[in-house]
Amino acid sequence: MGLTKSYSIIGFIITLLLSFIVASNIESYRHPDSVNFLRKSLLESLEIQKVNSNNPTLEDTFDKFIIDLKNNLTEIKYKKLSLIRIIGCVVALFGGIFLRQKKKLGLHLFLGGNLFVLIASFYFLGFGLSGWIINFSYLIFAIISTVYFIRKRAYLI
Repeated sequence: MGLTKSYSIIGFIITLLLSFIVASNIESYRHPDSVNFLRKSLLESLEIQKVNSNNPTLEDTFDKFIIDLKNNLTEIKYKKLSLIRIIGCVVALFGGIFLRQKKKLGLHLFLGGNLFVLIASFYFLGFGLSGWIINFSYLIFAIISTVYFIRKRAYLI
């Protein structure tokens, strides 16, 4: 059967998305103080939810979330995370380019770049609330695109 036109379109979209992720992480690396706004808004939201809940168990859970956010969403960790994501996404971007050329090497680079980003991100931020907040959308993107390319790997040269 071979590869269809949808493969080319999806490969192009993946390339654009990875380029956008690289560009946004370069900007995050240059201005890591943007994480302060994110941390502040999340902390305010958690404080409001803590006050509104009448359950002592939930209040303890909110306290743990607040401590996790204060410890992990810092400028230094965010700058390191941005650098790691730049490196991993550039590798995945090269993989995406090779996948568009129907090369098996592209699949390996794409998988390696995505795994590097996810493993390193969870390593720096942990599996707490802050780690999942930062990584959830990239995790979904990586799973969907990886499953698609693995299903099409038989057609790669």
